[in-house]
Amino acid sequence: MKAFMFPGQGAQRVGMGEGLFEAFPQLVAEADAVLGYSIAQLCLEGPMDRLTRTQFTQPALYVVNALTYLHHVRETGERPDFVLGHSVSEYVALFAAGAVDFASGLSMVARRGALMGEANGGGMAAVIGLDADGIAAVIDRNGLRDVFAANYNTPRQIVVSGKREAVVAAEPLFREAGASHYVVLPVSGAFHTPYMEAARAAFADHLAGLTFKAPEISVISNVTARPHEAAKLRERMIEQITAPVRWAESIRYLLAKGVTFADVTELGPAGSAVVKPMVKRTELEAGPLDASLLAREEADAAAAAAARIAEPEPATARKAPDATPSPRLNGHASFRFSPGNLGSRAFCEAFGLAYPYVAGAMYQGIASVALVERMARAGLLGFFGAGGLPMAEVERAILRLRDTLSEGAPYGINFIAHVNRPHLEDELTDLLIRHGVGIIEASAFMEVTPALVRYRAAGLEDEGGGRIAARNRIIAKVSRPDVASQFLAAAPERLLSKLLASGAITADEANLLRQVPMADAICVEADSGGHTDQGMPFALIPAVLKVRDEAQARFAKFGPIFVGSGGGIGTPEAAAAVFMLGADFIVTGSVNQCTVEAGTSDAVKDLLEGINVHDTAYAPSGEMFELGAKVQVLKKGLFFPARAEKLVSLYRQHESLEEIEAKLRQQIEERYFRRSFDEVFRDVAKSYPASEIERAERSPRHRMGLVFRRYFKDTTTWALAGDLEHKVDFQVHCGPAQGAFNQWVEGSEFASWRTRHADVIAARLLEGAADVLGRRLSVMIGGGGRTR
Repeated sequence: MKAFMFPGQGAQRVGMGEGLFEAFPQLVAEADAVLGYSIAQLCLEGPMDRLTRTQFTQPALYVVNALTYLHHVRETGERPDFVLGHSVSEYVALFAAGAVDFASGLSMVARRGALMGEANGGGMAAVIGLDADGIAAVIDRNGLRDVFAANYNTPRQIVVSGKREAVVAAEPLFREAGASHYVVLPVSGAFHTPYMEAARAAFADHLAGLTFKAPEISVISNVTARPHEAAKLRERMIEQITAPVRWAESIRYLLAKGVTFADVTELGPAGSAVVKPMVKRTELEAGPLDASLLAREEADAAAAAAARIAEPEPATARKAPDATPSPRLNGHASFRFSPGNLGSRAFCEAFGLAYPYVAGAMYQGIASVALVERMARAGLLGFFGAGGLPMAEVERAILRLRDTLSEGAPYGINFIAHVNRPHLEDELTDLLIRHGVGIIEASAFMEVTPALVRYRAAGLEDEGGGRIAARNRIIAKVSRPDVASQFLAAAPERLLSKLLASGAITADEANLLRQVPMADAICVEADSGGHTDQGMPFALIPAVLKVRDEAQARFAKFGPIFVGSGGGIGTPEAAAAVFMLGADFIVTGSVNQCTVEAGTSDAVKDLLEGINVHDTAYAPSGEMFELGAKVQVLKKGLFFPARAEKLVSLYRQHESLEEIEAKLRQQIEERYFRRSFDEVFRDVAKSYPASEIERAERSPRHRMGLVFRRYFKDTTTWALAGDLEHKVDFQVHCGPAQGAFNQWVEGSEFASWRTRHADVIAARLLEGAADVLGRRLSVMIGGGGRTR
């Protein structure tokens, strides 16, 4: 069993390829035509500072490695059983296996190198002496959100990648954990990490116009460490830009297949071997993969392939050879879309985003600072979940976001309605204005309130010519067209009069408020996690779009007003559907709660990772159960939905706690609260104003309401803290989108929440939505059409 290996970036040197360019003049001419410069001159003469720039290094290595392979075959006649290339040189392996021709492979590499060469602010470091678990432990233990394992070269030689300052600063942490060496590499990009997402997306567009053939030799994928599947070649090579290079596992796979160190030939620039020594080190440090596990894995794959072959032959295949085949149900992507085609570019420009995608707020900091930071660094908008948090904690979050994000990076703060405690809205408004927070997500509002008007007023500016700019922008989440109408109207005169009289706004601000809508954008909230009216986007979005169009006509000089959609979006199909309905942007919620960045407990994430679309239920809202308000919550494995319903039923049927039948009362005290009602009330009295407690002493029913409400508060606290003694009582706000997402990613690298990141989920959903739209459009036009 023979294997040929091709080294990647780092193997380049001036003078490489000497003797090869003369031997293959036709291919060199093809290379020069593709690149627009002399590849021989670059490789033979340099200068080195040019040869080490990514946009030149990658095509240079491709050409030299490919010609070295051809020369070796010509001289020896050897043919390998396996080929593999490190990072960029995986394209050389594909060329050697006949999956791409020389020029097409070089075109891909040149584009890849150009895109990756645009990256800056990144860094990489080789860590020697720690295994994969040790690397992961350092990253997790120290909260290194900007550092990732990128190249698993051997079991104990791993390259980390990320923001340069974070990579440099991490050295003492890895050394303390046992690393014998930590070598910062001379690169400017955070290669093979989510920071390369922009390059990956642009590269996907480039590959859309190129083709791969089925490999004639087994090519080991950097992404999977297994042989490439012909049907997934394009997908894997796109993924390779952001995915780590699983080189050590690839070697262990070859060892398990019977390849020895002596069977491996490294083909690349003449000089010291780069990748072949990793074979010996991997053999010594870990050895081959478990043969029985590998056999089972291959048997499963063979069974799946046999099942596909055994499927009935489609009718289209039985037609006469000259008949035009009908497209499959899901369509062939005759039309090519990219995430850049989705939604509204004007929305992206207005809010400073790369794509029309927003991560909505989840209360009590579940939509955490880390989540919002990660979204912002990917050019996406995230809202910090300020609802239910003390104002001091909200302020700390704002200050951290201001300190860690670059100027102009998109982020926002959730602004939740407080019908019974309007002073909290005023306090948050003061905080937002004081710190210059320019975007808020207004949620749970049934009408515009004075605090919202004050926030809006503080950011208005007359630009002249009748045009007014709003520095303080509002995205209002609504589930009814009548509420959307309020936000897409000017501030109510009754509120302006009140605020003017109190001195809260000036006469000039009031005049400006009369000329603009209260919101810049409306998010149509369908059946979502947490508070929900159980609305359907297919009914709501068209109705709200009509309201928007009417408002746009009234405020023609204000600028575009946008309509987005949230709730139920956990798959590409769902995202594509709302974009097709006319949404300018999408908002995700539940799927972000089951990510590394989410500010809830691992116990909750473990629960969410395993649910399906039918594993949620509606339960009373702890804040407004007297009004019949509902929240959507997780039900699988939990008693909370049933117990919450029971408490509200008792509240409606009784006037006091004492009226509840004694045995039932004892059961609730022991099972729900694990203490007596009197003990609960004494605890409640410590956190409520004296006037509220006095009212409870006068009104037994109000006292009962306060005691029951404590159960709702505790169930949230237990869930956020991961208190396993109270696991069955966890209150976890969640919609069916989480279950749909789980089914979509089943069996993929995202099956575990520990590999899920909010920005990566965003990218995958948008890519998938673009693909779905392309395939559906192809179906509708009969499989024809031109490529976009």
